[in-house]
Amino acid sequence: MIRILRHTLCLALLLTLAACEKDREPRIEVSTGEIHLPGDASSGTTFTVSAEEPWTLSYTGEGFAVTPDGGARGETTVTVTASEPNSAKARRKLGTITVRHPANKDGYPVEVYQRPAVATQTLLLYMPGLSLINYYERNIEGVSAAVTNQIPGDGRILVCYQPEKHSSAVLQEIRYDPATERCERTTLKTYDGFNAGNPEKVRQLFADAAELAPAQNYGLIIGCHGKAWIPVASGSLSYSMRRSAEDDLWAAPPGAKQTRSFGDKGYELNITELKEALEAQQFRFDYLIFDDCFMANIETLYDLRSVIGYIVASPCEVMGDGFPYDRIVPHLFETGPVADRLAETCREFWNLYENEYQSTTWKEQSGCISLAVTSQLDALAEVMRRINEKGKQPFELSQLQYYEGLMTHLFYDLGHYVELSCGDPALVEEFTTQLDRAFPPESRLCTKQFYSQYNNGSNPVHFYTGVSVSEPSTKYVAENRMTNWYRDTH
Repeated sequence: MIRILRHTLCLALLLTLAACEKDREPRIEVSTGEIHLPGDASSGTTFTVSAEEPWTLSYTGEGFAVTPDGGARGETTVTVTASEPNSAKARRKLGTITVRHPANKDGYPVEVYQRPAVATQTLLLYMPGLSLINYYERNIEGVSAAVTNQIPGDGRILVCYQPEKHSSAVLQEIRYDPATERCERTTLKTYDGFNAGNPEKVRQLFADAAELAPAQNYGLIIGCHGKAWIPVASGSLSYSMRRSAEDDLWAAPPGAKQTRSFGDKGYELNITELKEALEAQQFRFDYLIFDDCFMANIETLYDLRSVIGYIVASPCEVMGDGFPYDRIVPHLFETGPVADRLAETCREFWNLYENEYQSTTWKEQSGCISLAVTSQLDALAEVMRRINEKGKQPFELSQLQYYEGLMTHLFYDLGHYVELSCGDPALVEEFTTQLDRAFPPESRLCTKQFYSQYNNGSNPVHFYTGVSVSEPSTKYVAENRMTNWYRDTH
């Protein structure tokens, strides 16, 4: 009797399990709940469907096509293609794809969106040369870490660098793929015969970026090759070639820590050549961030005032790590005014080297930065011209704040120079007021010292207005008098 009861219970359990198995819907997994198509026509993206049984799909909406319309057991790749460009300024929803098993009434929805054909903003990172390639790779990783399903939104991020050799370059896009839920880099164009020291090659690169990623607004970051206004023809001397203090320019002692300095010798642009490459474009970059040394220099910024609206730069050297890209990229794609976004960028840079410098490669508390409003530089030059007409009063050059560790200093603080050399308090006050318009005080940030590889040590900052001038220097005197800043202020 007990044995019969056991058999009866087992049979009932098996029948129950079989019934449950029969009632269970076949498993279907869809890799994403939404896809975002590129803004141009005939471009598409994919998602995958993994199923235990055959399935079908249907969709509502228009402006896109879907293939295939179903699949068998296993994994199937579904391709969604835009049939027309999105000429609107914002992302739009095209419709909904529904994947279902015949026994499933509700199905699994996949929302279909299309980005605008013209991005809200295209940000180009241009990082030429090989001497900082390891830092560049980390910078690009930082950008990738910042890219999410929300950032850059309807904007685009491009990077051009030279991972292999000086004669080639690659232009890539960094974007978030909702289907894989991770950041990816896609190669848009490769360049053979590239030369970062050739203005025409650089001009073409800028044009290609706008053609491949058209946008309502553009931003530019340039890494390396920071020599301020100093002509490329000035060259450099190796440490072993020094003969005296007068020959010391650009010579770093053995064991000096890596800064962004002047890039790769033989592949540099004069600042006037950079201006011409920018001026030749059919569009205008709203801002330029120099991830280089010494570029917050008045002779340099004045030359660029007609081609760039805002410039973020450092008056001294930038440590090899450069900017914290994982932190600044989200600010650059915020919707507020450009000046506000760049002010936050300055603060992130300063905060890294002021408060978190122990996390950087060289652990140096060294980070000076400023924001230039280039539309205010003509007015600044006009006040400077009147100061020069008044004549200069004598002062001790050794008292003047400098921004490098060269034995013969080349970059001095502009505001400090005016304060010490101008004997007219009213003119000094007028200059200071205009300087604050051109270089907003809230974005003039500095650590209490800066590191220079040219004396392999820290140098004090006792006066800081965020912009340098080379006129007081005894080096390159004739060349300095050929700059537009000098000519327009004398």
